[in-house]
Amino acid sequence: MLQRSIRGVIWTLIFFAVTIPAQKRALEDRKHWVDLAQNEILAALNVRENWNVAKNVIIFLGDGMGITVNTAGRIYKGQKKNKHGEEGFLTWERFPNAALLKTYTVDKQVPDSAATATAYLCGVKGNYYTVGVDSNVKLGDCPAGRDPDNHTPSVLAWAQDAGKDTGFVTTTRVTHATPAALYSHSAHRSWECDSKLGEMGEGCKDIADQLVSENPGKNIKVIFGGGRQNLGATIGEPSSFTCSRKDNRNLVEEWLKHKTDQGKTAKYITTTSELNSLDVAGTDYTIGLFDNSHTPFEVDRNRGPSGTPSIKEMTLKAIELLKKADDGYFLLVEGGRIDHALHDTMAQRALEELVAMDEAVEAALNVVNLEDTLVIVTADHSHVMTINGYPDRGNNIIGLSGEFSQIDKMPYTTLMFTNGPGYNYSVVDGEARRADPSKQDYLGVNYRYLSAVPTVPDNETHGGEDVGVWAAGPMSHLFHRTHEQHYVAHVMAYAACIGPNTGKCQRPAHATFTQGPIPNRPIGAPSNPNLLEQVLANAQAGAAAVGSTSPSGTKFPTLSPVLQQLLQDNEDKIIESLGRERIKKFPTHSNLPNLKELLGQSVLEPHSM
Repeated sequence: MLQRSIRGVIWTLIFFAVTIPAQKRALEDRKHWVDLAQNEILAALNVRENWNVAKNVIIFLGDGMGITVNTAGRIYKGQKKNKHGEEGFLTWERFPNAALLKTYTVDKQVPDSAATATAYLCGVKGNYYTVGVDSNVKLGDCPAGRDPDNHTPSVLAWAQDAGKDTGFVTTTRVTHATPAALYSHSAHRSWECDSKLGEMGEGCKDIADQLVSENPGKNIKVIFGGGRQNLGATIGEPSSFTCSRKDNRNLVEEWLKHKTDQGKTAKYITTTSELNSLDVAGTDYTIGLFDNSHTPFEVDRNRGPSGTPSIKEMTLKAIELLKKADDGYFLLVEGGRIDHALHDTMAQRALEELVAMDEAVEAALNVVNLEDTLVIVTADHSHVMTINGYPDRGNNIIGLSGEFSQIDKMPYTTLMFTNGPGYNYSVVDGEARRADPSKQDYLGVNYRYLSAVPTVPDNETHGGEDVGVWAAGPMSHLFHRTHEQHYVAHVMAYAACIGPNTGKCQRPAHATFTQGPIPNRPIGAPSNPNLLEQVLANAQAGAAAVGSTSPSGTKFPTLSPVLQQLLQDNEDKIIESLGRERIKKFPTHSNLPNLKELLGQSVLEPHSM
């Protein structure tokens, strides 16, 4: 009798062990997909365009975050939360506007990060491996790179000219390709410090020097990243992954002295605890260098007080410092080590970096006002990673695909690369044979995924396909189709009325505004002097009804009403509710008297049974 009872308990445990995961991973039925599609349509119908002038501009750059990497990151994020992953989303994928960008350079089908940064930050396409210069400058042409006529001012410089504060955050060296396009002009992206110039660069100023001694670099209010060594401020053992100054200058000390001589308060920090204890109100300029070279990968990062802050922590502190500016700010945030992990075909490391950037974007949305802040998320280029095979729904994205080759009868991973250091073949009896991944540590963070064409370590190549761009806030609807990559800089300039659009950012007659100054309308457009006052009153009343906790008083009103509510809930609720609830049918956004209703009421109601 006792044995029978024990057997009963065992079978009960087996039943729950089998059925509970199955229930958790139950697939959606027909009704779910119909309801989901109807919700998407209604959400799209209720998106309104925000024609405000952008007081602030934040651009997040996932270095190497091509479409395939973005998809894998979405799935990985969901699976870290014990979900299938495919049904989830990255924060920026809920933005109301999205487009594709063509990433080729003037001389290459497949680009590098310096030339692409020049495009989306300076509004001009240049040549491969050059930064902050136009196509008149060939790679390594120092005299042409020195010529001011060939220099391409960046959106950061435009923002400074307009009286805005500026800053950047990166997980790479602060002199690396992406941030360098903000402030430097160089015929070679590798000229990060003077010892890298060589004979070819003789007579040119290195990128680190330009950061602290030239405009606009020396006027940047917030600089967070790695790269102490390039600036002559090495702590501990020098890094073999970057250069050292041969002129023995400590550019950080020079930077601090320059600010002190100007009567400004400047701080230099190197640890998480110093970042957290920073006196925001009493600090005019801040430079945080958290490693001799790039900051550590997220999986290696020291999370203690003496360690390195996360990209989320750096982003939030940068916004806190910059939002003191009366005239607004510009901020670049780069998840730069996504790219580095992919170059070594270590996909799991790359996806951890991507998820960390996603957390930074989500955190930023909670402290900015999308009525006056344009937020853009994009990538500079793609990589040659692929998602392949026919894995089952919810299959571990970093694991085996579940398929076997019909030729060698061995399994293979879902993620692979067309080239890279993960090449692992041998010749047996005159035939190429690959290693069996199931006998390797394919779930380890240092696993190099199989590549078709061999390269040396860290030298998997970029991919040449288009990348995505997602946007929310003022003028985000200008992203609406396939664009050239340099278009991004011009959208930022038009939205903020800076740079080439200073005094030339007139909105069309049908534009409506809820905050800030109204740009001059086209000649002959109808005038309504009470328009701004009316809309602002409605917006504020609606925000009060929503119960926003945003310091600015409104939260996500620029987005579709369903997104406004969903972003304030947790991801579980979003995924679970989308297929079962319906958006109320609101009037169109151009109907201004209904703005209060649009902002102030719940936007979800249960489906009728």
